[in-house]
Amino acid sequence: MRNPYQRKATSNQNSNFSAKDIYKQFVETITAQTKIYALYKDGWALCATPSGQQTLAIWQSKGLAQLLIKDNWVGYKVEEIPLVAFIDHMIPYIRQNNTHLSLNLTPEGQNVLVSGDVFLLDLKKYLYQLYTTQPELFKNAELPSPRKIRIHQKSE
Repeated sequence: MRNPYQRKATSNQNSNFSAKDIYKQFVETITAQTKIYALYKDGWALCATPSGQQTLAIWQSKGLAQLLIKDNWVGYKVEEIPLVAFIDHMIPYIRQNNTHLSLNLTPEGQNVLVSGDVFLLDLKKYLYQLYTTQPELFKNAELPSPRKIRIHQKSE
């Protein structure tokens, strides 16, 4: 007998969407809600690509992040990170350490991988598009001004 409460694999649900579509939707969602989610316990939850590249797992919703609190991440808590803080504090560290982002990692291991540089550039482009059509969204400090986002890293 089939369990009616069992969660279907996301590969069947997202089969109509390309990684590019999923990535675009992720950027739009985190911008609209002005926050992302990550797992934390004495440090952020990191994972790796099959080639060994270190990645930071982030999600667009708390529910998706909670699905991964098991196995190696037992005891981790879902942390809400304001988008401005993520851009100002976490992205520079990610870029400096050549860490990638693992977007919406599922229990089945599916995700979209993107470098910190590409993610920041795409986010800035999207924010500029929003700014030209809906500048009123930037009146409060929750949504970062695209003009204040720095693409080039400081030389040391």
